[in-house]
Amino acid sequence: MAIDFSLTPEQEAIRKLAHEFADKEVKPRAQELDRLTDATAIFPWDIYEKGNRLGFNKTLIPAKYGGLGLGEVETCLVVEELSWADGGIGSTYFVHNMQLLTLGESGSEEQKEKWFRACVNDPEERFFMSLPWTEHGVAGNLSPRDFAAGRANNGPILPAEWAMQSTVPQLEQREMTTVAVEDGDDWIINGTKRFITSAGRSKLMLTSARKGQASPDVGMGLFLIPADAPGVSYGHIEDKMGQRLMQNGEVIFEDCRVPKSDELKDYMTRPRVRGGDVEVAAVFNGIARRAYEEALAYARIRYKGGARIIFHQAVQMAICDMAIKILTSRLLMLKAAWENDQETGFNNYNGMAKIYSSDVAVSVTNQAMQVFGGYGYMRDFPMEKLYRDARLGPIYHATNEMIMVGQLVRWLASMDTIY
Repeated sequence: MAIDFSLTPEQEAIRKLAHEFADKEVKPRAQELDRLTDATAIFPWDIYEKGNRLGFNKTLIPAKYGGLGLGEVETCLVVEELSWADGGIGSTYFVHNMQLLTLGESGSEEQKEKWFRACVNDPEERFFMSLPWTEHGVAGNLSPRDFAAGRANNGPILPAEWAMQSTVPQLEQREMTTVAVEDGDDWIINGTKRFITSAGRSKLMLTSARKGQASPDVGMGLFLIPADAPGVSYGHIEDKMGQRLMQNGEVIFEDCRVPKSDELKDYMTRPRVRGGDVEVAAVFNGIARRAYEEALAYARIRYKGGARIIFHQAVQMAICDMAIKILTSRLLMLKAAWENDQETGFNNYNGMAKIYSSDVAVSVTNQAMQVFGGYGYMRDFPMEKLYRDARLGPIYHATNEMIMVGQLVRWLASMDTIY
């Protein structure tokens, strides 16, 4: 069978629809919203509502539940175009879509019927899903207060400590402290999650918790919890460097009662087939492409040394290098998304696409900043925001180093060649 890298007419129509929305609805307001100093006031519900009416939060819901029944290739096209206008908008949709995939793969028929229909039929067009997973003080997370106290109290590492290296008590090394305790037909959940995308904005959460309190090795569960359930509250909203149109904050569970029927029972035993992580690549491909387009437009009009700088060899080389990186990254993204849609098994191309696209976005925005020169550093021009939005990529979702060591090296070590 011949290889065809072209988009179908339907895929191109979806991409065009998303781009027109991004260009007309998101781009004109993104920079203004990004500058708001109150992190709780930035989330633009009116933009998200319009996007949801176009179906951007329903692309991965199967048609039998009323969704668009599209695949990850089409969803990545949508996320890339939205991120071209604003990375935070694209990231909000990425996180939502990733939870749709998890629910679709591991949820019961009753759970899918209930929650997919709730998304499709939401009269407010405000249905988003979130993933309360990351926590305070574990897995490398700490608050500004923790950081300040640590600097004041801990001091330098002493010579004797180098011999020990691991100085944190074993009990404190648990990756998850949120606990679910059985109570009849329910689970009682207590704990606090941090950095959660759409915290306080989503309508449904897929929340992780350890089952039982005795040991850090007790199995983990994933629970469907409505955002307004009793025992759920929301704390600090993060004031971020970039991607500010995506809201991140604390989710607090205090004796939150969850019926056992709302646990995703297959999540820990069933291997994931479609990995939504490739949509991270779509986010940063969109950011990188926008930076390239802005740099190219600037190079065409900026005069220096008696000629427009597009005729300067150093600028020409930068433009070419950016284009090569972006096109390569996009091909890897589409390959990963296509593999997911084939549902042939766990897809390591997801991790590769995330790593490469996020590194490319940082590199390209940096190169584009060089093309702009001093103007790129000014907030009146688009580059400083694009650079801030791109810088999240290598530490986003999971750091690139974590994906390499935790996933990719195991895959690569099992093969004699990479293809």
